[in-house]
Amino acid sequence: MRKNKQITILIVKTGALGDVLRTTALLPPLSRAYGARIFWLTSPKAKPLLTRNPLIEKIFTAPGQIAQQFDWTLSLEEDKALAKIAQESFSKKITGVIVKDGQLSYTDDSAPYYQMSLLNPNRALANQLKSQNQKTFFELWLSILGLSNFKKSAIMRPQIFLTESERKTALNFARKHSLLNGAIGFNPGAGIRWPSKELSIEKSREVIKKLASFKKPILLLGGLEEKKRNRAISRGLKGVILPPPMPLKAFAALMEFCTVLITTDSLAFHIATALKKKVLVLIGPTSSSELDVFGKGEKIIARPCVCFYRPHCSREKSCLNAISESRVFSAVKRFL
Repeated sequence: MRKNKQITILIVKTGALGDVLRTTALLPPLSRAYGARIFWLTSPKAKPLLTRNPLIEKIFTAPGQIAQQFDWTLSLEEDKALAKIAQESFSKKITGVIVKDGQLSYTDDSAPYYQMSLLNPNRALANQLKSQNQKTFFELWLSILGLSNFKKSAIMRPQIFLTESERKTALNFARKHSLLNGAIGFNPGAGIRWPSKELSIEKSREVIKKLASFKKPILLLGGLEEKKRNRAISRGLKGVILPPPMPLKAFAALMEFCTVLITTDSLAFHIATALKKKVLVLIGPTSSSELDVFGKGEKIIARPCVCFYRPHCSREKSCLNAISESRVFSAVKRFL
């Protein structure tokens, strides 16, 4: 697309929540380079992550709300119905996921990213390319979008905008549980889609026991689907605080009270990077190169993983659970 001329861009990205949030890092370069008016089709569940973002002109949560075509559509959801909607929405250019001959495919310009995905019919090649990749998600997409020369700066990270009300909800909880002097955040889960990315209950308990020597409260984080699991993790352990269910961005505001966050590749990780928190990300069945801590943390990488696209680990002991508690402890110590 031609730069320095205002264009309209539609981003189609509905889930997972962490993926929606990390995609917001592309908004500043798109806005600066193209003077773009940016629209976004997402899910009702993900909408709170995008609200109040000044670079998004309008958020759609249903295809029927879209009543125009856009100069450029970024089709970023590996879903046939959404890909068709994306193809119907552009007037000049589409980049990303499309439907071709009745099957999901991708545009040529987006191959550097999607040839490493499930859309590549050659799964072995996709795994190989993903394991060999040395670029972050943002570097890959800046290149795809023709923005490789965009100077990386403080704004080149996921974006989340919290309200005073959301911060007040978190503050009230922090006061009640003596978190004002900082806590160690711990997010061992990874949602229901990728259980291979989570620490086991037993491993999570061992990590918490090791962290107890820091004499700081441990904020055990997770989504609604991890509520039962987190209760099992915390049972009988001192100094562990379980937040109650709260709105998504109040949950994000609570993370502002974490001196350091230990997390798997999950929504919590992307919120931490958006909030510029010190973060230790535990990496197993994920391309470690794609994740960026933006100079505010550290990647703790498990042994080489061969399960990029498997919801469950194929090994008797998962690579994540093979990470030693001492290794996590030492990393946390460097950031406290």
